[in-house]
Formats: sequence, C-alpha cells, structure tokens
Amino acid sequence: MIWHYRCPQCAHAREAAWDKITHEMVCPDCGSAHYPPTPGQDHAAFVGGENWPSEMEDEVVAQHGSACAVPGCYREHTTLVPRLPYAKGGRSSVENLMPACAEHASGRGQGDYNEWLARFARKAPDIAASTIMITANDRCEMPAQMFGQVIGVHPVAGQISLSGPFPSGTRLVFAAPLVPGPANRLVFYYEWRLDPGESCRVILGSWPRTGMPAFTEGFGSTRGYTTNDHRAGACQENSALLEMVLPDSKDELWVAAVWVQAQSEGAIITSYYLAAVVDQPETDAF
Repeated sequence: MIWHYRCPQCAHAREAAWDKITHEMVCPDCGSAHYPPTPGQDHAAFVGGENWPSEMEDEVVAQHGSACAVPGCYREHTTLVPRLPYAKGGRSSVENLMPACAEHASGRGQGDYNEWLARFARKAPDIAASTIMITANDRCEMPAQMFGQVIGVHPVAGQISLSGPFPSGTRLVFAAPLVPGPANRLVFYYEWRLDPGESCRVILGSWPRTGMPAFTEGFGSTRGYTTNDHRAGACQENSALLEMVLPDSKDELWVAAVWVQAQSEGAIITSYYLAAVVDQPETDAF
C-alpha cells in the first residue's frame, strides 16, 4: 500500500510505503528531512487503490461519526464510500470517504454523491421506536405529567459513536441519533444516585451531525446544551429533568448526547428516558 502525500516543506508530491510512514524521509526536491503526515494530519493524502488503512477509517469516523451518512439511516457504518467515485478519479483519502452501512454502500454506484444522498432524503427514519437504556434489565418510563400539553411524544432510540476529547473530568453517557422533524422540545428524564458528599453535573446537548462543536474548551463555549447540578449531603437517589428547545422543523440528522462531570467513576445516572416532544400550540382565549 503506497501513501501519497505532499512534502511539508516544499509541497511537492511524495510517496512512501504505508508501513514506512513512521520513518523519517528526505525530500529529493528540497532536501528536508520529515515524517510523512498521518491521515489525521493531511486529509488530502491518499493510498493507492480502493482499500484504506484502519487509521484512515478511524479519522473519517472521528470527522463524521460512526453512523451511516445517508439521511435518516441510524445504522452503524460497516464500510466507507467515496464522495467522488474511483472511476471518476476519486481517491482513498479522509476528505473523499464517508461512512455507510452495507445496504447503502452496495447502491453507491458511480453517480454524483449529493444526488445519491438525495434519493434517501425523504425516506422514513430507519430506527426502532423504543427507549434507550443504560442497562438492558432496568427500564425507566417518564411520568406522563413531565410532558405537559403535547401532541406527540417520540422516544429517541439507538446509539452512535461520538468522538472526543471531552473536557477534563467529563465522561460521555451516551450519544443518540435524532431527527427533530416537527418536534420543538428535547426532554431528558433520568434517575440518579450519589454517595454522601458527592456532587455532579449532568449535561444534555444536541447539534446537527454536520455541525458538531469541539468540546476541548468546555461546554460553556458551545451552543445547544443545558445542565443540571446535583449534590448529596447523604447517600441520595432522586430523579430530574432536562429540557431543550429544538429549532424549526429539520429533516437532517442530529445528535443528542449526555455527559456527566464528576469525580466519581461510578454510574451516577442509573436509568433514563429521552424523547422529542411536539407541544400543543397555544390558542387565544375568548
């Protein structure tokens, strides 16, 4: 497998055997000694042929998530597909590859990438309508009064990968696919437990999958999140609610995620229920 890249100094095209990219190279054009860039360092660098190293796939998933790129499909990807087909000059590079499930990858063909995606844009979401649970044997149902005056409640199901890094002391509880559609609220009901003297912060966030923020500077630098703080004087178990206003109707794929900030490594959230809610519109009283 040959790795094609540009010299970091003179930008002339260079190549190296993939298993040698950790070795120092000398550019014959400018004479500079350098290490070939990794897939994460140069998204335009590519390998010859239609196969790719696992490091490249890891970077594609870090950029786009592990779910299939087709709108409305929440299945985990099983392969990558090229934006620009190989028959039309496309290459196996981070910038040209996208994650796809086996079914959608098999129908990729040699056509325009955006036209291929558009074929699926109006299809119903391919996801089971069930709740998400941390443990399979501990189900949590949100009390009906938590919903308020609503037209519909749509449980959010499934899980997808969400790459970090996250702020220090923060751990991801789950990340789930979400199509806001007609919903105008995201409602997260959960049960929590803390040992004596412990405290924690529970964070709910939601963003379009193509516009996920970087979390390294903390959640205070991002939009689209809300938090609850909990503290226990004695060992305490309780329930709580987080709500978030969703944007106007969107058909694109979003991600809803929950994090916990705490010193304890234990399971602070013991069970939870996540739903997109369509509120009853207000009417003028006569």
